[in-house]
Amino acid sequence: MRIKQATDGRSHNALTVGVNDHHPRPRQVTISNTSQSLPPGTTYDLDIDLGVAGYQRAHVMIMGPWQPTGPQWREAAEVVVTTDSAEAQGYSVRDTGSFKKSYAATYSKQNGDTNLTHKIFDSDVSGYDKRYIALLDAWITGSTLRLRFKNYFGGSKPLWVKGQAEVY
Repeated sequence: MRIKQATDGRSHNALTVGVNDHHPRPRQVTISNTSQSLPPGTTYDLDIDLGVAGYQRAHVMIMGPWQPTGPQWREAAEVVVTTDSAEAQGYSVRDTGSFKKSYAATYSKQNGDTNLTHKIFDSDVSGYDKRYIALLDAWITGSTLRLRFKNYFGGSKPLWVKGQAEVY
């Protein structure tokens, strides 16, 4: 469903139209940064090169380092991104410190939320209550998927984020 009229400018004059002639396949990109240090209260833009401009949306799946119940589960987030940062929405899950329980929340820039995720992206894995870096904002600009993280801690903290994005 389209909310507003849009076109990709491709011609439909051909007699034989293939499955990807009108809508190009989504592109998958890897997200990984486990060493960037963020000074207190600062933001950091993690830029992922998409190769070409023109992408309008991205579905981003990212995780933090904390493994509350072992390697089969991590604190993580799912984010929907467009070319307008004011349209971004995120859903994230974090550990509660209680066996087999988690805390999940949806964040939306349209509803005035300041973050898009919980504070789950710092490399401190000493406990579930150590929460310092959150995904603040996300958007597509030109040929770049930009993820903006913020350190809420009073000292420097290393970013730890891994995942994948599908852009289309």
